Amino acid sequence: MIDLVAQLAVLGIANGVGYVVASLGLTIIFGVMRVVNFSHGEFYMLGAFTASTLIAGLGLNYLVALPLAALIVGFIGIVCEKLALAPLHDRPPLTPLLATLGLSIILLNGAELIWGASPRPVQSPFEQEIIVIGPVYLTGQRVLIMVIGAITVSLIGVFLRYATAGKLIRAAAQNPEGAALVGIDVDAVRGITFGLGCGLAGLSGGLLGATAMAYPFMGQAVAIKAFAVIILGGLGSVPGAILGGLALGLVEAIAGGLLSTEYKDLFSYAVIISVLLFRPSGLVSARQ
Repeated sequence: MIDLVAQLAVLGIANGVGYVVASLGLTIIFGVMRVVNFSHGEFYMLGAFTASTLIAGLGLNYLVALPLAALIVGFIGIVCEKLALAPLHDRPPLTPLLATLGLSIILLNGAELIWGASPRPVQSPFEQEIIVIGPVYLTGQRVLIMVIGAITVSLIGVFLRYATAGKLIRAAAQNPEGAALVGIDVDAVRGITFGLGCGLAGLSGGLLGATAMAYPFMGQAVAIKAFAVIILGGLGSVPGAILGGLALGLVEAIAGGLLSTEYKDLFSYAVIISVLLFRPSGLVSARQ
């Protein structure tokens, strides 16, 4: 029994780190732009397809294709923000939200047009490796997800706290009017933030896509999980996204392993509802 709980806990942490990486970009975008990005799942999907194309089409190594895919998806995000969202910054909040919904439809259909509807593998040499740590068994890809997830979260934390661009993002998130008054180009910061968030979604797509397959609708389920994570942790809170992602992964793994995988979503969403009933702002207050 103890071995089973240990296996489930480690698997839950691995899944939770995947949720953290997937939701981190969504959290950063909301924290600065106050926009719920309904196209987040599609940028996740683009990351998986881009990584798959770089590996299968160009013959790149997985560890080279992964950051390259994130950069490409981040650039696409910047372009999409300039074309679809930048003209709507002064409109009512519902308008940019609907724009991201339209962007989601465009990206989904564009991906199906380019890559087709058939699933494609994201070939990773780590998926076939089995790592044994005491009673715990994990694939090499799961370990890689945890390692890269931890590195990514650490780098984002350092970037937001110490880098000049990170300080500008924090300033725009905390007080956009005040940031503009002291000479910060808030529109440019929004573009960088959206690109950063989309790049993180692309990175998570390349990471988690290797555990399954890449197909046009793959981002929808992950987007729902990402929204659940940021609601659980607190809208716009980076520490909240980390705590919420790990909590959601643990609850799903333990409930699914000890009871039934059919009920893992039931328990995870029950936890979210309970948190919102007793702490509507989420587990952590929204601060960058």
